[in-house]
Amino acid sequence: MRHQSLTEHLKDSNSPVKQFLKQRFPRTASLTQKANLQLQSEDTINPGFKPKIYDLLATAIGYRIRYSFTITPSDQLAAREATMFLSFYWGGDPYSPYSGKLIEDFFDSLDDTLEAIAPVKQRLKDEQEKLLARYCYVLALFEQLCRDTASYLYSPLLTPRPKQSVDELLEIPTDAEIDDLCAMSWLFYDRYHDRLSLRSVLRPTFKECGVVSESDADLIVDRCLMEIKASIKPEIKSLLLWQLAGYLLLDDKDKYKIRSVGIYMARQGKLLQWQLADFLCQLTGNDVVSLAQLAQLRQEFRTLCLGAWSG
Repeated sequence: MRHQSLTEHLKDSNSPVKQFLKQRFPRTASLTQKANLQLQSEDTINPGFKPKIYDLLATAIGYRIRYSFTITPSDQLAAREATMFLSFYWGGDPYSPYSGKLIEDFFDSLDDTLEAIAPVKQRLKDEQEKLLARYCYVLALFEQLCRDTASYLYSPLLTPRPKQSVDELLEIPTDAEIDDLCAMSWLFYDRYHDRLSLRSVLRPTFKECGVVSESDADLIVDRCLMEIKASIKPEIKSLLLWQLAGYLLLDDKDKYKIRSVGIYMARQGKLLQWQLADFLCQLTGNDVVSLAQLAQLRQEFRTLCLGAWSG
């Protein structure tokens, strides 16, 4: 069985990883029902875009929210790693539209912009927010190329023609898309700016384990593992709870000392959060799940992932 990220395994109904998570954490209904009642009481930011744009905007708002906590050096961004796919697409041609120079110019411009507007712990003014939203949109486009190879067929990075300058890259998103990102960014700040001073880890990475390739979550804030979602539907599903549980199990050495988990629904401006013990008890159906029992689950998960790889 080939390496796949945790989220790829969860999309595969035949994956032993997904089957393990479903069997060990079967009782998702009570959590989803309670959470969805909370979400349905909130207004939803719904701009009425075509469906395929929402995943891209979800990635973009993830970048924007993380910039509210701290500035990740551009050479450490997932989007920067993804730019190698553009070079590969053009066969390594040094004169390709996405030569090293254009990529360097874009990330240099991003760094300069971040230094100038200083978004950390700030509610940016209109023009500054819109400018940062444009950079986050392009970062999301870069990342999309490595997450979804089929995006080469329709990515605005390549259609109707490749872009030739940083300005052309920043002009890709429509004004309506930028307004949408700004609305979600301001909503997060207005409701949760108190969390911006807490200790955070951006894009926490979980090491490869057998058939599960290196995987990363969105962020950890005050030891709360958080995923950022931007669904226009005010609901969460079992798959998302298994994703959080999977990250917990991949942290088999308790590196991040995670003590709660959360899902931030960016279009509803709602953070759903559960203390670790309560989350595990409700999902397993056990009255008590101790850290020792979590360690046992982690070992079982590791054994399964390694066994599926060697098998």
